[in-house]
Amino acid sequence: MTSPVSDVEMPVLAEQARTILAGGRRALLTLPCANVRGWAGLIDDGGEPLLIVGADSPPVDCAGSGRRARVDICGHNGERLVLAGVLRLTADTAENLVERLADLGRSISVTAGDLDDLRILTMSVDDVLICLPEGVARGTGGGRSAGGGRGARSRSGGSGAVTAATRVTRAGRSARGLRRANNNRLDGRWSALGPARRVDLHSYAFAEPDLVAAYAPDLIRHLNDEHAAQMRLLSTHGVALTEPAGAASGMAGGATATGASAEVSRDAVIGATVTSLDRRGLDMWRIDIDGAREVRVAFRSPLIEPRCLGRELRLLLDDAEHRTD
Repeated sequence: MTSPVSDVEMPVLAEQARTILAGGRRALLTLPCANVRGWAGLIDDGGEPLLIVGADSPPVDCAGSGRRARVDICGHNGERLVLAGVLRLTADTAENLVERLADLGRSISVTAGDLDDLRILTMSVDDVLICLPEGVARGTGGGRSAGGGRGARSRSGGSGAVTAATRVTRAGRSARGLRRANNNRLDGRWSALGPARRVDLHSYAFAEPDLVAAYAPDLIRHLNDEHAAQMRLLSTHGVALTEPAGAASGMAGGATATGASAEVSRDAVIGATVTSLDRRGLDMWRIDIDGAREVRVAFRSPLIEPRCLGRELRLLLDDAEHRTD
């Protein structure tokens, strides 16, 4: 059963907050001082957001004078992270940032204009608020990330890319419109999104993101599109998370208790789809002769980053092949 947000331990909550930031590719930037709100490109820099904006945009003026700002970031599963603090200019140029990310196997796609037309801002984070909707599993750093995709794939095949173009506009048609937009302030309440919780800054600073969960949408899409046969084989040795749909209770070949071994022969598997992925393992829906069930395939040890995923899956597939033989 999903625990309430208030019951989540602070280190876990901080890791989830860091994971949402690491997986973000754009952010909604709000500047109360300038009555401005708009989207900016986003890159995680050790817990502080790097924001990619136009050189002549209002955020550059606000950062130059050290004004406060707020950044809203959506997670892959409907989570929402809000960071607040003082906005400031960085010494990095967009070109330097592209080169630095290329060394890490990542890339930036500029949708329009030139790199010289962009500026890099950052924020001294002093307030962190997170909203985890009911239905998002707790207990792992990144939760159980839903499949799907957003953002282009990077040269590393899993790091993702960020769109550098930004659209920063005047918020609302009047000052009253801005006040309405700012009603959802950092006070622990989001009427439209449910419970929220403030993250301890010390825990946030020392937490590490689950980078596998952060980049899960691109990774999941790649596994399902390019490695369907291997995923079917891998699913034969998963641990059941749900009873098979349509299985008759108490009948031979019927439901498997949650958490029980759910191994079947390779020939019995009709299809398998990866649905979530984190550093500790992946979840799949497997369809076999007993019906459809969700299974969990655990990694031998937690992965450090997405580039470790390929090697881990090859080892698990080799093991599955040997056990099948």
